[in-house]
Amino acid sequence: MPKKVEAKVGSVENKTTVKAENNEIKKTSLKSANIDSTDSEKKPESAPATSSYKEKAAEIENNIMLKINANPAIIGKPYRKLISVNKLMETGAHIGLTSKKWNPKMKPYIYTKKGSNHIIDLLQTVISLNKVYNFIFDLVKKNNTSDSSPILIVGTRGKIIKNHVKDQAKRAHCFYINERWLGGTLTNFKTITNSVNRFNNLILMHKNGEIEKYNKKERGEIKKQTEKYAKFFSGIRTMKELPKALILTDPEKEMIAIKEAKKLDIPVIAICNTNANPDLVDYVIPANNYSIKSVYLLIGILCDAIAEAKGLPKQFVEKKDEEILLPEIIKRKPEQRKVVFHQK
Repeated sequence: MPKKVEAKVGSVENKTTVKAENNEIKKTSLKSANIDSTDSEKKPESAPATSSYKEKAAEIENNIMLKINANPAIIGKPYRKLISVNKLMETGAHIGLTSKKWNPKMKPYIYTKKGSNHIIDLLQTVISLNKVYNFIFDLVKKNNTSDSSPILIVGTRGKIIKNHVKDQAKRAHCFYINERWLGGTLTNFKTITNSVNRFNNLILMHKNGEIEKYNKKERGEIKKQTEKYAKFFSGIRTMKELPKALILTDPEKEMIAIKEAKKLDIPVIAICNTNANPDLVDYVIPANNYSIKSVYLLIGILCDAIAEAKGLPKQFVEKKDEEILLPEIIKRKPEQRKVVFHQK
């Protein structure tokens, strides 16, 4: 009789231990499934870059290399390590949205599910990045006949991303739209060009002092109109023809841009989260586009492809992890929030 009681107590203890371990694993999984975003439902902190975290990233990177070496044709061209898996994981690029928001068409790009979030397959991300980088490089090399490249970058969500899209586009000498996409920007390009020409004339009016011949009220109206045009056309004021390709930070938000590009057979490159429809995108980059850091890094990499084709310095590609600066959001009250850059 005592033996049975002892066995029963041991069984209960084992179950309690297993339950505790499972709870601990669940907590760890949830910690690693952080999304650095201003738009996501859950806004936890990014996973710390601990030694065990780096070891996991190194293991994943090694597995990716084994698969690529076993089948080099999946890249198309010789594989090039653009960025480390550790840096991608640091930005939360592998964390998808909650499963209730997923698009089943993104299934080929999903590795597994942790907690309530899907986990994006980083092998697919690495392969896609290489293919897109090569495509952009070749396109710019072939069409680089002026100071600006034939690429149009569109990122209109969040102040940090808007500013980053603008800064990176200027660095790579390409066009950008970081405010609301105006319907007809591509399909009604002639009308848009007329508005852009009007904007350029207003700028010239300010520069040569011609505005001084107007009275105070008229100058106020001209200034107001100039600011309105600047908001939408600053990034395309020198674009004389349709772009050869579009880069989108969020295909779901920029659906009008995608539809216009499709009508004109303009290739679309997009960072696709697990809620996207990849059928509408020509070059899918599966990654978390709700994470500021993830979008920041990926747009920087794509602009490096443009810069490299033009013989300009690269800022992200083939750099050491510690050399790549990413934005850190200081969590305060909304009116006190600041963005700083922290070097890890």
